[in-house]
Amino acid sequence: MAVRAGSASFALPNVDRRLLLGGLLAVVSAALVLVLTQQPETYPVLVAGDTLSAGSALDSLSVGVRYVENPDGLVEGTSIGELEDWVLAVPLQEGEPLLASVLLPPVVTSAPNVIALSLERAHAVLGQLSAGDLVDVYVTAGGVTSSGGTSLVASDVYVVDASTSETTGGSGRVEVLLAVDDDLARELAAAGRSGGVDLVRVGP
Repeated sequence: MAVRAGSASFALPNVDRRLLLGGLLAVVSAALVLVLTQQPETYPVLVAGDTLSAGSALDSLSVGVRYVENPDGLVEGTSIGELEDWVLAVPLQEGEPLLASVLLPPVVTSAPNVIALSLERAHAVLGQLSAGDLVDVYVTAGGVTSSGGTSLVASDVYVVDASTSETTGGSGRVEVLLAVDDDLARELAAAGRSGGVDLVRVGP
């Protein structure tokens, strides 16, 4: 085939369609092989290096590392790091992954008791509480109308569990379990009867 431009003509090479198709298929095949052989992204997570007993701090336990594609709910990393003082709440067999839900922060081990509070939503972050949150606890002596004032009685109190129940009128109440020591348990028990308790969720 020739193309004329002015007085000159240029011959275009004949293209073998089969050769062109073969080259295209080779490129597609190479790309497909690359996709199929590409390793998925993995993340390091902590696993039990041996049979682990409940109630022990992580820094005293044998912990290994495994790489997984989905680390949701697991403890990511290659070492204990800042979790050294956290405590394992349940026993684990060798090779089992450490779940974030079975680890207790140091604040819980220093406050081994649990107290239940039933609060109006307005006094408990409108019910926006869940297990694992930390709250500051304020107590108003004699109730919210008292002139005695409001005091911060405890900081970074661990929420063991929390739920919201509906009441007549739709206002609802928040049922919350807090990890407390003996002194805070007595203070909150008294405040629940004669005063007012407010919970403030601590930011990350």
